[in-house]
Amino acid sequence: MKKIFLVFSLALALCSCVSETAKQTLKHYNEVYVKVDELETLLQNTDFGSLSAEEVVGLYDIAKDLSYSFNPMDLKPEQIAACELLKQRVINVRSELLDQTRSIINEFRVHAWEFTDKLMEETQAFPVYLLRGEKLYWKIKAQRPVGVKIYNSDSRQLIKSYTGKTSCNDSLAIQNTAIYLVEVTPNESQYLDMDICYKSNDVQRLKGVAPVMAEDIECGAKDFRAKKIPGITMVKCFEEPRKFTLRSQLKSAFSGSSKALVAVQVPEGATDILYSMRISTSESDRYSDGQFHDNLGSTYKKIKFMGLPVYERSRGTGIIASLLDDNKPYREEEAYCSMYVFRSKSVAKQFQDGTKPASQLAYDVDYSTVGTQSCNGRIPVNGSKTIYLAFENERMRYSNYLWVEVEAVTSGSIYYTTRYTLK
Repeated sequence: MKKIFLVFSLALALCSCVSETAKQTLKHYNEVYVKVDELETLLQNTDFGSLSAEEVVGLYDIAKDLSYSFNPMDLKPEQIAACELLKQRVINVRSELLDQTRSIINEFRVHAWEFTDKLMEETQAFPVYLLRGEKLYWKIKAQRPVGVKIYNSDSRQLIKSYTGKTSCNDSLAIQNTAIYLVEVTPNESQYLDMDICYKSNDVQRLKGVAPVMAEDIECGAKDFRAKKIPGITMVKCFEEPRKFTLRSQLKSAFSGSSKALVAVQVPEGATDILYSMRISTSESDRYSDGQFHDNLGSTYKKIKFMGLPVYERSRGTGIIASLLDDNKPYREEEAYCSMYVFRSKSVAKQFQDGTKPASQLAYDVDYSTVGTQSCNGRIPVNGSKTIYLAFENERMRYSNYLWVEVEAVTSGSIYYTTRYTLK
């Protein structure tokens, strides 16, 4: 009844007041009065120990936003006294709410990573951004022994390590603000239950886990958490594109030749050669001529960490297929010729001398192309030290011009690590 009477009397004072400033002041008073009265009741009747983390955060935000000030202009003395009293009540309620919420913050665990029945087949790291003074907890249950390592990713330091554990339940008091990693190595494919969480004295940290961005970057073999994966090295076989003029069958009867042959010397250790062949009815160069090596390198950088198999020589898939698909030469619909792949010097000479038609020679059927337009491709070395690329224009009236670039591919290893940063 007291509250109803006070609000009612102030409402009457508001209506009888002439000043617009005073009207706004008393209107704001009524709004804050009701809110403070509700919060005082809540403080008296609430068991804060039974609240959820979300409820605690909500009350904390209300307390942080709670404030009251007033303009005494045109107010009567009794109204000013009431406003001063309300101001003190707001200070008291705000202070008590903050104290109550802060006192129980550390009872809540914020779950950064939580899995049940998670299939793991290889080492995985789970990043968590933590502040100094917080505490990190991890509980891991595995079907078979696993390895667990705790790192400070920012300082690149190993803090704790466990091997051969089917159960790992431990904690760590955080000494430095940083991104921490819980790295799990399953050793073999198996299912795990996992809970990685933390406790904090900061209410803001109850609102959610700080998002961490992971980026794979190339590194050295001895760098922090370096991982080895199969890769390739590409080397130019020709310093400049080889340019050929293939006369038409009719014109070659008088001058020039409708054939061309180029020997590709295979570097030691190379497993494949990649070629780009541009065919045109004009002998004018294009801006892209001579860029095959650089373009392959640029594509390789883009996709080698994108989850593709980096090198699968046996099936012709993975990185090689992606490299070629991304670097196809410009194609003219009216320009085409035949390309034959020879692995024998004597057979290549027969083609060059014209002693037999190309169709009667022992060429590599799998990698030769008859009547092809501009294209690129892959030819396995298969032990050859020299591979001969032979070209023939079988058209009667029109000459063709060829630009040929060749890369040798050597298998090897590259190393990468994962860099973690706050989003």
